[in-house]
Amino acid sequence: MDQPSVSSRARAAAPGITPRDTLAPVTARASGAPRRAVDGLAALLLQGDGRWARAFENLILALIVVSVASVGLESIPALPAWAVQALRLMEIIVVAVFSFEYLLRLAAAPDKLRFIVSFQGVVDLLSFAPFYVGGLDTRWVRMLRLLRLLRVLKLRTHLLEATVGRRTRELAEKNDALERAQAQIRSELEVARALQVAILPATFPSRAGYEGAARMIPATTMGGDFYDFIELPGGQIGLVMADVSGKGVPAAFFMAVARTNLRELAAHHTTPGACLAHTNEVLCTQNPLDLFVTVFYCILDPASGVLRYANGGHNPPLLRRADGAVEALSGAGGLVLGAMPGVGFPDHAVQLRSGDRLVLFTDGITEAFNAADEAYGIERLVEEVRVHGGGAAAALVEHICHGVTVFAAAAPQSDDITLIVLSFDRLEPAALQ
Repeated sequence: MDQPSVSSRARAAAPGITPRDTLAPVTARASGAPRRAVDGLAALLLQGDGRWARAFENLILALIVVSVASVGLESIPALPAWAVQALRLMEIIVVAVFSFEYLLRLAAAPDKLRFIVSFQGVVDLLSFAPFYVGGLDTRWVRMLRLLRLLRVLKLRTHLLEATVGRRTRELAEKNDALERAQAQIRSELEVARALQVAILPATFPSRAGYEGAARMIPATTMGGDFYDFIELPGGQIGLVMADVSGKGVPAAFFMAVARTNLRELAAHHTTPGACLAHTNEVLCTQNPLDLFVTVFYCILDPASGVLRYANGGHNPPLLRRADGAVEALSGAGGLVLGAMPGVGFPDHAVQLRSGDRLVLFTDGITEAFNAADEAYGIERLVEEVRVHGGGAAAALVEHICHGVTVFAAAAPQSDDITLIVLSFDRLEPAALQ
């Protein structure tokens, strides 16, 4: 039952409740209030770049200049009494402001002892301490008044502190802007890379007895290599392996131009050489950066197994026969595409037989380097094809890429890696036409 007549102090003294328990939270809040006030005042006057902080800093700088100038004025003999009094009053104001600033910095410092012994803390203390010591009015203490000249150091520390703070904020803002710009560039490059990979064919055209697999691994975000499978009139299939000079965005753009033109012109030419010649003429007129592209282009007749090809400065593909023998497709080639108009590209032909494997690749495989700066080389690739070429096309692609990765180990990829494997497993070989 509540008894209003009982005082609050009596109720607080009831069992289980003591006045100390009641007053403890109030005391804690009361003791924390001055601390919050000091922190708030320090944040307002000493930190950041707000209006009050700039005004307080300008006041300190002005008082430093006035104080140092007063030292020279005091040395003038026979100063009028009013001038002496004015200088004395000015000194009191300067010392009061400097003392307030020092105590405020000391109160707001997380490590007070470290602040006291720091260069800034010592300079700030010496900027006003001689005033209090000089009050002893001893003759030798008057020399301490010359320590007011150390306020020049205080001026230096304030200016340096302000400059460092300003430069730090500017650098932070520029770093933030740079990080945002880099993040946007990375995002856009990732989208561009995804689009670049998306335009390359994911599967080989379905033909009885034939199987194809391909892979491209760019050295940078965007690559200059490309491959293509082109369905041609009469059921024929065009295979393209190409490598644009350079890497990165310029090579990727020229890759898109070269692939688009070659794919469009392939339908209008029955021979690989004529298609490469026409593509070269077009690229020579669309090449402001003076890039070039090496291209191996072949046309497969699935019915007969005949492979006609022309080479525009590219690595000759490897042909693994069913018995395990590996040979490079021979025959003269032409120059790279995009470098010079009027270039011819001779045509060649080879008969594919059941069990054969055709391997088209870029020099990103043979010129992959390990940590000892040793190249993977054509010999290792030939051995990989000879040992593992009897299986499916996709399996051989995986074996070759894995072998290059193991060889290079931790060494960075130096060039784009692109690879096509075409397998022919028809039981009855066709005659060469």
